[in-house]
Amino acid sequence: MTEPGTRGGRPRSVRLGAIHAVVVSSVLLMAAGCGGRVVTAGDVTVLVSARTGAGMDALGAGPLSVVGGCLGLGDFVVVWPAGTDVVAEEPLLVEVPAVGRVGLGDRVEVAGGFVVEHSDRDERHEPGPTEVGGVTVPSACARHDVFLAQ
Repeated sequence: MTEPGTRGGRPRSVRLGAIHAVVVSSVLLMAAGCGGRVVTAGDVTVLVSARTGAGMDALGAGPLSVVGGCLGLGDFVVVWPAGTDVVAEEPLLVEVPAVGRVGLGDRVEVAGGFVVEHSDRDERHEPGPTEVGGVTVPSACARHDVFLAQ
């Protein structure tokens, strides 16, 4: 016969603790697979977003450039879509889904939208790191407008 509060000889708290550990581990593993990533290519930081199922539909366009140390277009930083990879560091060459391989100075168009805009910037306030698309945009890059590409 088993004691009250046990089942099969194991206390209920041990069973619940084991179930809790499995649930927490599963959630952490799923979250780790869903996050964005920060890739360093020489002196350039390439911000790559987490995979999303939806997004904005504005067009971001301009020459591929380095903005505040991050890869961007023209004068704004871009958080590139999931699947973006650095192909070469010198000269910098990236592969962007639905765009192809592009290098600094190449004109690029991506769908998405601005998630950080500084049109009303208070010059006395220094922007800090900002979370966008599952990655942290460093302070030097967050001083500029940030476009989240899909």
